[in-house]
Amino acid sequence: MPRRGLSESGYYHIVVRSAGKVALFEDDADRRCYLRLLKDARDKTGAHVIAWVLMTNHVHLVVDFGELPSSISDFMFSIDLPYSKYFNARTGREGTLFQGSFWSKPITDDAQLVATVFYVHMNPEAAGIASMRDYRWSSYQEYAGTHWVVDTSVLLEYFGGFDAFDAYEGSPRDVVWDVTRLDYDERLQDEDALALAKSLAGVKTSGELREVTRSRRDDIIRLMSSRGVSGKTIARTWGLGTSTISRILRRD
Repeated sequence: MPRRGLSESGYYHIVVRSAGKVALFEDDADRRCYLRLLKDARDKTGAHVIAWVLMTNHVHLVVDFGELPSSISDFMFSIDLPYSKYFNARTGREGTLFQGSFWSKPITDDAQLVATVFYVHMNPEAAGIASMRDYRWSSYQEYAGTHWVVDTSVLLEYFGGFDAFDAYEGSPRDVVWDVTRLDYDERLQDEDALALAKSLAGVKTSGELREVTRSRRDDIIRLMSSRGVSGKTIARTWGLGTSTISRILRRD
């Protein structure tokens, strides 16, 4: 299980992603089901959920397990297994829905906790899907007052209220870099890039993305590059060579 040791603070950043980059959620009913299971896992284990975001093919969670880090596996198992059964039954899909085990990283101090929660809430904005404040499927909405799963007290007490929490624009570069690097492998970066490409193209599936015209594809590639996606990641997203991507970007 990909773990980075135990957290003295009790807080962990957890990421799960789909197998084969398939969508984890086809509609809002799926998202509500996942959140119900997240709430059930919270109640069953006594963990405190601090933040979450549901993306197309991956989920970020920030969870406080207190002095029981061994409950992380039980917590995730009680979400992933029933959700996989629900999703496969609903869609007629067979096989594994999630890619391997989950990824987790201990959060060591208050600064890293704040930066991690900010990173989680910024995921839809970074992917070009929606602004942090407009995206429906993250715990930012809970901090704004629509309570469902999250224990908002820790962060709101830290900031002294929602207004200061909402005004937060990021940590100093060294703190944010330490958190957002995440030591991910390239696959999660690719998933974010694919979600961005589909959003820019206005399509829902990878198959539809491959059917866009060459000129439209090139425009999207330039937009992805302008948003900080590397040439290698863009190349993998479109199934093109890096030299082809370079030529497209030079024509801009």
